[in-house]
Amino acid sequence: MLIRAVSWQYSNSVVNSSEEIMKQKILAVDDEEKVLDSLKRVFLDEQRITLITTTDPQEALQIAVTRDIDLIIADQQMPGMTGIELLERVIQEKPDIITIVLTGYSDVKVILKAVNDIGVYKFILKPWKNDDLYWTVVRALEMKELVEKNRHLNGELKKRDAYLRELESRNPGITKVIRDSSGAAIIDEI
Repeated sequence: MLIRAVSWQYSNSVVNSSEEIMKQKILAVDDEEKVLDSLKRVFLDEQRITLITTTDPQEALQIAVTRDIDLIIADQQMPGMTGIELLERVIQEKPDIITIVLTGYSDVKVILKAVNDIGVYKFILKPWKNDDLYWTVVRALEMKELVEKNRHLNGELKKRDAYLRELESRNPGITKVIRDSSGAAIIDEI
């Protein structure tokens, strides 16, 4: 049972003391330590990522449900639990985590089940190309950020819409704008 967190700091950046760096957390689980070492090398220079690794799928499950993890990279073939079984259990608890499966085999039925039933973001075949894996993870994290931002903006829009409905109910007509033929708003002179 090996767990290790690898974190790289902004060494070449100038950061204002009031500016906080938001690091995204990736959990990688594979029963082969060499694979985890390879993943660490892929993200070695990525300053926005904290990579947490473990060789034990049970431990990965515990980490995923108790910590703030953005993305999980899981090997499909591990003793005790497959990567898809692990991700299925994680998604039940934390449905917003992005999931990627590493596999040495391309079983179409397994891939379809994982994509359709639990929403695996991508399958990556071993051995992978470092650039492909890196950009897959970066794009997945960007997608997650956009989804979160969209959720936030939708929430703000709902609040403002509720405020306008309340304002209109207390002051009928206050939210209506009368326009002239050119589209300019007509303002009553008081």
